[in-house]
Amino acid sequence: MLAFTYPFFLWGLLALAAPLLLHLLNRQRPKRLLFPSIRFLQFAQLPREGRKRLQDWLLLLCRMLIFALLALIMAKPYWQKKKTADQDGRRKEAIFLLDSSASMQAENSLQTAKELIAAELDELDGWHCGLMLYDASILQSLPLGAGKADIQALLAAWQPGYLAGRPERALPQALAAFSPDAAQKRLYAISDFQRGDWKLKAAQVPVDIQLRLLPAAAPSRQNCSISKVQYQSLGGGRKRVLVHCRNYAGKQQERLLSVKLGNSSQSRKISLAAGQNLSLGFVFEQPQEERSRGLASLSQDDFAPDDQYYYWAEDPPPAKVLLLLADSEQDQGMAAHFLQTALEAEQEGVPGRFEVQTLPAEALFAASLDQVQLVFLLGAAERLSSNDFAALLAFMQKGGALLHCPGAAPNLSWHALKQHGLADIQYKGMVGENADAQALGLGWLEPNCALAAVFTEENRSDLFMFNIRKHALLKESSQEKVLLRSLDKQAMLLERRHGEGYFYSFSFAFNLKWSDFPLTQSFLPMLRELCSSLTNDAAGKIRLACGETPPEIKALDGTLMELDQEADLTRPGLARMGEYALEINLNPSESDPATVKTADLQRFLQSQEQSRQQSASHPPPQGSLWLACATLLAVLILLELLLCRQEDLKA
Repeated sequence: MLAFTYPFFLWGLLALAAPLLLHLLNRQRPKRLLFPSIRFLQFAQLPREGRKRLQDWLLLLCRMLIFALLALIMAKPYWQKKKTADQDGRRKEAIFLLDSSASMQAENSLQTAKELIAAELDELDGWHCGLMLYDASILQSLPLGAGKADIQALLAAWQPGYLAGRPERALPQALAAFSPDAAQKRLYAISDFQRGDWKLKAAQVPVDIQLRLLPAAAPSRQNCSISKVQYQSLGGGRKRVLVHCRNYAGKQQERLLSVKLGNSSQSRKISLAAGQNLSLGFVFEQPQEERSRGLASLSQDDFAPDDQYYYWAEDPPPAKVLLLLADSEQDQGMAAHFLQTALEAEQEGVPGRFEVQTLPAEALFAASLDQVQLVFLLGAAERLSSNDFAALLAFMQKGGALLHCPGAAPNLSWHALKQHGLADIQYKGMVGENADAQALGLGWLEPNCALAAVFTEENRSDLFMFNIRKHALLKESSQEKVLLRSLDKQAMLLERRHGEGYFYSFSFAFNLKWSDFPLTQSFLPMLRELCSSLTNDAAGKIRLACGETPPEIKALDGTLMELDQEADLTRPGLARMGEYALEINLNPSESDPATVKTADLQRFLQSQEQSRQQSASHPPPQGSLWLACATLLAVLILLELLLCRQEDLKA
């Protein structure tokens, strides 16, 4: 039977009407003859139907055949034997590829997937069926030809795990399971099609395999999760746990947050704004020498795996802080002294968790920020080059934090920050530069920021009871969030997210010409609390997503540190590897409710370009008619030229 590689080009046969229309519109021009006299000539009327009569039938037929052959050549015809009914029904194969990633634990996803497979099995009477379960790899499989009862028995015991899904690894194995001589092949992909798992780059399905995407229930859009837990010793046997939560829902959510540390536990009701993050601190009374295991948990919603987070309560080594100074300003040197003292000073028997270094702003180009976690710009923003700002922006994108304080030229500093994309804050002048101006103070603290854990309602007045002699008038954009305001509602501390890190801008400097803040009892806890929430406490710890392999770490004698024998890296929990503490928790991408569109995914997996590649790599088994059509086209073009030449000679 006749078949075509690209049958859609057959629409080009509509072009056959073009030569026909041209011949109908073509009228032979009358010849003009000169007569000595026309008085004996009579007028004659040309018949109306004669004007539409076709002429030059052979030329018309030749041109129409040329257009038809052009369409056929582009469609690439070939001849193949027609399959008999016996051959067509001899072998029909279907494989079910079932997503078993953690996101499939969402409410209704499990049951919906089972019902979809059961419904398709009822329609596949006489087919050879197989089943594959996958997450990061193929977990279980039933070969083609497995009975319906075997598939249903495996589905009844099926339960998704805690690993992220990797369909690009499972697809090739499912495609390889089909028999080469099968008359019909069908691949079913059953998944919630979560965007984090289905970011495919090079996967493709051959055109001879029918691909059917069956969406199970989508990931929950009312989900709240615990994204990270940080720990810190406060001295006097006290330990502090900072829990970071996230609301993926489009509306506010109420949850109960519980934190367990050793044998102690605390709970607190929290309110999570739509699509926002929230950080809350808990303080425990524990023996300093106790090495504690911890667990933070939210009241359960319809996606339970991310409602728990396991952590170790062990102090990390000091975080490195870099202070960038303007050389010519003695006031900023005073601010650097206050900052270094606050961050490195011992408090209640606990040494500072920060190691502070100072550097002139002009020398930033020669410094490496790889080992630094916090950078303070103390009147130095207006001294930096474009390359310096680019380095600081990349530093924040990777998780670093940048804190800015104004200097002698505050207008230039905020202009430079805005020009280089670090902030979009508008500088509107100064307040308090007049010697007779009244001293101002703080009057409002964002209740959901990290500082609220230290300055609670009962001791918040400690933060507000200091004089501010002068500060900049700032107007935040939609990109910035205000954490502190003055008594007259002016923004005093603004926050902006950059990638994995943060940018903070104070409207006043940390020296005595601007305020008494560095001399108050609030200065040290505020600086430490803010910086602690921004630093990476993972030094000495290894945070792993479920299923990830820990890195190879060698001891001082060169031997590899070994993982605890009882450790299970496929489930959330705690483990140890030599001196390192391992925290194994759910991959955050599994909490994201965003999904891909199955129509777009279908086009990607079986796009026309891939279909052409498949046709090119698997040519039809029978002979191609393309060369014959091309040869006949060349002959017809020569014939059309000869016929046109004859008509010109007659004229």
